[in-house]
This record gives sequence, C-alpha cells and structure tokens, in this order.
Amino acid sequence: MELVRPAPAAISNAAEGSASTEQEFRLLYERSARPLRAYLYRMLNDASRADDILQETYLRFLQARLPADMTEDHRKNYLFRIATNLLHNEASARKTVELTDCAGPSNAPEKVLDSVRYLEQLPPRQRELLWLAYVEEFTHKEIAGMLGIKAPSVRPMLARARERLSEILKEGGWRRK
Repeated sequence: MELVRPAPAAISNAAEGSASTEQEFRLLYERSARPLRAYLYRMLNDASRADDILQETYLRFLQARLPADMTEDHRKNYLFRIATNLLHNEASARKTVELTDCAGPSNAPEKVLDSVRYLEQLPPRQRELLWLAYVEEFTHKEIAGMLGIKAPSVRPMLARARERLSEILKEGGWRRK
C-alpha cells in the first residue's frame, strides 16, 4: 500500500499561514497517514476513495488555522475528525453507504476475513466507534470530539455497537469459548 504524499509546494504554501512548519507536517504525516488510511479504508472498503479522502483530509488540515501550541496528539485527533466529517458528507450525498465484499490477501486466514465481513454489517456510526475505540485506541473524550458527540454518549453507544456486533457474530455461527 503506497500512501499519496502531498506535493512539497502545497505543504510549503499551506504551512506559511499556519503554526506548523514543513518539517513538523512531514513528521505528523509519517506518523498518522497509515492509521488514518486504514480507518478510511475500513469505513469505505474502497482503496481509491480512502486515498481521495485521505488527501482531502490533509489538504483541509493544512488550510486550517491551528493554535501554535497544539500537541501532536491533538493534531492527529483533528485529522481523524476531519476524515470522519468527510465520511459523513460522502454518506449524506449518497444517502447510503455501499458495502462491498472484503478484498483481503489470499493468504489471510478465513476467520479474519469473515470477521471483517461481520464488521461491515454494522451501521457506519457503530463501525466508526468500534474502530476508533479498539483499533486506534482513542479515549472516549477524543472519540466524542472526532464524531461531534458528547463524551458521556460514547460509552453507551460503544456498548450498543459491541452488542450488535455480538449478535451478528452469533448469527454467523461464532460462539464464546
């Protein structure tokens, strides 16, 4: 998987008006692009669309006027927030999010591919919550900020998402040991 890097001129031009330097941005990009792309891909199941939204996310990030004292963790959270908003905009435009079959490596264990297919059966918001909480390991407060919801709402929403995923897995023949 090759990540699309923003053009150096775009970095330099956008960084002039913000608190970030080109070098700081490059470091942030190197640390955040892979997990952000993985999140986008898992939400869309379309590598091309994930790359498009990844690029748009970084462009919007560079155009934003961010506080000079913003930590790298806050910048990463901000990137996920932008990406999540772009996902929601796309879903609203289509009115439905189309899910395609998982395209995984041929040598991947079948159970892993099955679990991905089960995850795809969840509504988009529940997939987002589970991904951000358990794959990206964001806190409830960070997730709330990214999704534009109140922090106390994250816990019950995650519980419902886990419960629904559990039902889907049971319907698919998965059982607890």
